[in-house]
Amino acid sequence: MAARGKTCLVLGARGFIGSAVAAEAAARGYGVQAVDLDNYAGAVGAKPDLLVFAAGNSRKFIDDRDPLEGFRLSVEAMRRALCDFHPDFFLLLSSGAVYPDEGDPARNAEDTPLDPARMTRYGFHKRLAELLVLHECPRRLVLRMGGFVGPGLRKNAVRDVLSGGPLFVNPASAFQFMHTRDLARAAFALYERSGPPPDVVNVSARGTATVAEIAAWAGRALPPETASLPTVHAELNLGLASTLLDLPETAPTVRAFVADVLAGRVVLP
Repeated sequence: MAARGKTCLVLGARGFIGSAVAAEAAARGYGVQAVDLDNYAGAVGAKPDLLVFAAGNSRKFIDDRDPLEGFRLSVEAMRRALCDFHPDFFLLLSSGAVYPDEGDPARNAEDTPLDPARMTRYGFHKRLAELLVLHECPRRLVLRMGGFVGPGLRKNAVRDVLSGGPLFVNPASAFQFMHTRDLARAAFALYERSGPPPDVVNVSARGTATVAEIAAWAGRALPPETASLPTVHAELNLGLASTLLDLPETAPTVRAFVADVLAGRVVLP
């Protein structure tokens, strides 16, 4: 699917992931319409070839602290976008949090039955947003994503280690981390491939990195009290994505990002 003459509207274009998507769209030759809260009203009614929704809530604590606000940021925002814009193709950047067993690849493949009663509030709201897209958009793709590194990183265990801030998980905790640049490339590769894409694809980097490994790569010593923190494991099943994409590995991705930050090539906000 050639990009020549095609338009791409990115909702959340100044965000951590949305900015990478907008940059990739421009690099591929799309006419990019970057939309955020400050120019949303002026963009209403747009009919792009592709709309990438990168404006969903990424702060999980909001849904627990204020469920109405969490619902507004994920579900109501999605319904509004579906009413306000009329793309030929809708690409939703969702979350692996829709899976109650987010840490077990044997239980979080795309065809895994999803039990709403076992979801976190954050995951449930993400699932409701997915269902709106799947119900309303004949041509669509939902990407369920893992963790990320990249310019603009403001939160996660990698950021906590690099900033010297407090940790919230045990050093044995393990996560997948993909660079936002690679996520953007994967999203467009799936959209542009010949033939209709699947409705839902898990996307992340292969393998995991522990917090202890990240600290070692960064040359940071972890306080002894972190041993009492909860151990978390987040790892999506990438079986389908591996047949469609050339996926990067978590460990070299994080090591390269850490090296860039330490060398000053990437400055964290």
